[in-house]
Amino acid sequence: MSDIETLELAGVSLLLRPPKNPNNPAPLIIFWHGFGSPSAEADIAEAFPLSEIQAWKAYLRLPSFGKSSPDELEELMRRQLQDYVLQLLLPVIEPAVQELPKVVEALQRHCNIDSNAGIGIFGFSAGGLAALLALTQSNILIQAAVLAGVTKDLASAVNTYERFMQNSYATLKEQYPWLQPTYSWSEESEKAKTRLDFVNRAKEIVKGNPPPAILFVHGVQDEVFDVDDVKTLHEDLKLYYQQANYPQRLSIRLFKHLKHAVDLAANTSPEQREDIIEMEKAVAGWFGRYLN
Repeated sequence: MSDIETLELAGVSLLLRPPKNPNNPAPLIIFWHGFGSPSAEADIAEAFPLSEIQAWKAYLRLPSFGKSSPDELEELMRRQLQDYVLQLLLPVIEPAVQELPKVVEALQRHCNIDSNAGIGIFGFSAGGLAALLALTQSNILIQAAVLAGVTKDLASAVNTYERFMQNSYATLKEQYPWLQPTYSWSEESEKAKTRLDFVNRAKEIVKGNPPPAILFVHGVQDEVFDVDDVKTLHEDLKLYYQQANYPQRLSIRLFKHLKHAVDLAANTSPEQREDIIEMEKAVAGWFGRYLN
């Protein structure tokens, strides 16, 4: 990754990869990692270099992430177990969306970005939820988006947390005596459930003329976010894209052997590694087609 510049802009740590010809104005793609692999800006930069795309690629560190000391990891675990929604998930994805306009503006000042082209966004897992939230409420012109290993709503994300609890509860209870086996919904988290129900908010995503070009990429073997959930979101969005006469600007690619993690360095099977390579090609092709 020798071509990557390490920066802090608008208070956000990021890695910036230039296009092949940085002297010509080029569009910008923002990347958000997830809670699991890729779980840092360097990981997602390695997995999705998109080297052939004439675009600036900015790999952002999600708020509260990118640090690895034992005390910091322990703090993240405590926050997750105390209130997965209000102390971990929302304090990560909502500030990411809020800081997006300032980061884009700072990048436009820093490098030769075509400010008339709109931007691309890529979000993996929790970063994909941030991307979906940006598509519903950000005033940034998002021309194209790729959502990888994402789910359809907050309730599905909490279901994943509760499955984790079922498998680890006895062990975790010894360290955290106050721990409860299921998530306890509060008035505030119930409001967040409505806000992060992207099936019900599908119409809000399909805005603009044309609407943002959205590609879902997902592993059929995903053990974190079930592939059927992302299919449901895709089907609901499809109706609005058809009504807007832009059905070609919405697509989904499923990868037969891929689980949730996207990590070429992990001990994956040859079939899984091939799926990851094909996913990167699909992402590059999507942005190359719709981001101009």
